[in-house]
Amino acid sequence: MADQEGTPQKSLGTDVISPSKTLYSTPSTSTSGFNSGNDMSPPWDQGWQLFIPASIQDGSSRFGFIENALSEGNEQKLIEVEEQCKSLVNECEEGSDERRWLVRQLVEVRLKIQEKKDEDVSLKATVRLVLGHHMQLQDNNLNNTKLQCDRCCAAIWAMIHSWFRCIDCDYVCHTRCLSLITRACVHVAVSERPEYELRICPEVGLASSQRFKCTECNTPVTFTIPPIVTCFGRYTPQADQSWSEPRLCDYSGFYFCPTCHWNTSAIVPARVVHNWDFEPRKVSRAAQQLLRLMAEKPVLILKDLNPRIFGLVEELSVVQGLRENLLQMKRYLSTCDSAISEHLMWQLGSRQHFVENAHSYSMQDLIDINSGTMLPFVNQIHESFAKHIKKDCKVCHGRGFLCEFCHDPEVLFPFDPAVYSCPNCLFAFHNSCWLEKGNDECPRCLRIKQRHSRLSIPQEDDFS
Repeated sequence: MADQEGTPQKSLGTDVISPSKTLYSTPSTSTSGFNSGNDMSPPWDQGWQLFIPASIQDGSSRFGFIENALSEGNEQKLIEVEEQCKSLVNECEEGSDERRWLVRQLVEVRLKIQEKKDEDVSLKATVRLVLGHHMQLQDNNLNNTKLQCDRCCAAIWAMIHSWFRCIDCDYVCHTRCLSLITRACVHVAVSERPEYELRICPEVGLASSQRFKCTECNTPVTFTIPPIVTCFGRYTPQADQSWSEPRLCDYSGFYFCPTCHWNTSAIVPARVVHNWDFEPRKVSRAAQQLLRLMAEKPVLILKDLNPRIFGLVEELSVVQGLRENLLQMKRYLSTCDSAISEHLMWQLGSRQHFVENAHSYSMQDLIDINSGTMLPFVNQIHESFAKHIKKDCKVCHGRGFLCEFCHDPEVLFPFDPAVYSCPNCLFAFHNSCWLEKGNDECPRCLRIKQRHSRLSIPQEDDFS
């Protein structure tokens, strides 16, 4: 791959790559080993690349000794740098960018030390760390599956070719393409910043921002091939094949070359949140991998992003109401020994966020609501929890309420229909009774205030 002037770029190393002053950050503890050595990474790529603090990017950084130790690879020096990194982490402010960067560097130093101590040469040959990818050498005898290399787009025949797969993001490539990888592992970005681009196709402009280059690999791209003038003065299409047709990623708004954008279709979160539009759009390979890894992460707070959507989508509104009831039921189940022993809360499976709050949704949740599979699932969970509280468990049933306005003997629960629950003390009343006595204060709240006033300690002015 060549730079803008045509000078060949140095290939990236396939082992633990040392950090560069102008590069992106290394991974978190969960995805150690990301140290981008790609000097060609464009500054406008903000979709899945990570940044490093400005104090570390400049030449006067006091952390340069870490880069030197990683590049030299001396085991004794690495051990010393490990101790220095630990003290620097303790000195930095908690939650700061510098501290996060140092933690990732500390992880990489420890990995380098472990690699030096490891005498098993075969292990070194089977696992490589490249731009955050944990590339693992695959067994050629597994099957006769035909894959496609994410780097060169050529076919990978498992029975013939030697190839690697990232154990985090499923990036696959030939062994010969390992040193040419330009895409940072999206698992690193998902681990450190689990958030979506929620602007609808925020196109940045091929000329103004990307300078007619692919945002991932820097390959020149243009919509029209520049013509050349022949000796007869006629314009003919340029024969140079270094220019590729740009392809727009509907998720990130960046343009990519055909190698980095395979016209893969995916549901775009921004269109779902703002327009309830589930039509698949063409996205780049990196965006497709990011959307796949983020699919079950509950990071969409719909009440903040688009509160009007609940009035437009009936099923979403019903699911929202059932989720609010599940939070009320959690107060009973989380303190009931019988419910804990029966593992009732485990019925939610991977959707434990339903009993953590009522407003966070994952993309998979929204897709299931649109397809009609979510509502029966939530209804079943709701009925199971209600059956335990109201019928099966005497302890939970004994924690119900009697309406203090009409003194009806029916036991009420905050999650029952046509029941009003006081937001302060959670006492339950019939909805009709509360509306009739709407100007009155909650009787239980009033008793609590009176009890506090009787038990309160007099102030000094009271003795004067």
